[in-house]
Amino acid sequence: MSNLLYLNASPRGEQSASTQAAQLYLDALPSSVQVTRVNLFEAQLPEFTPVLAEAKQQVTMGQSLSGDAKAEWAAITQLVTQFLAADHYLLAVPMWNFSVPYKLKQYIDLITHPNLTFAMGEKGMQGLASGNAVVVYSRGGDYSPKDGKPDPFDFQSPYLAAWFGLVGLGPVTDVLVQRTMAGPNATADAVAGAKDQLISLAQSLATN
Repeated sequence: MSNLLYLNASPRGEQSASTQAAQLYLDALPSSVQVTRVNLFEAQLPEFTPVLAEAKQQVTMGQSLSGDAKAEWAAITQLVTQFLAADHYLLAVPMWNFSVPYKLKQYIDLITHPNLTFAMGEKGMQGLASGNAVVVYSRGGDYSPKDGKPDPFDFQSPYLAAWFGLVGLGPVTDVLVQRTMAGPNATADAVAGAKDQLISLAQSLATN
């Protein structure tokens, strides 16, 4: 039995193109894969309070915590434990203002800390997570790479690629669901265009 963590960064439910595409992947998973679903717009994510900021500094400096700092930091370590427990990762990420939705950024800020999801070693930063990831990027327009370079307005995939590398996930496969605003049938067409890739990726976990 392997574990897959599904992070959904859209608040639009079944109307979301990224959610629809991610569901194709989930439906094709082998029965041996157990899925943990986290809807980031419904999850009660902790706020990064001054107490929590101070707790992070104390933990980084190797100091012990007590009182409110200890309680707030416990919520962080709970999220990190859930994140590190996965063998595979699936993210549904719509493009918001050329980047990622703020709830995904909040989640990343909450779990990305020294000695929790990455550590400093002799060769630089080393990720403490492991496992492969599939990222469904939904976009109203076409923000595919141009001439072998990222589209200048694509701040989604470069940012997440850097973060995946920091925390140690790989390989990471991008699935593009684009031009979802190109007409009344655009979302359905965009999702359908990614169907075969998503099913193949999901079924490949049977051999992992």
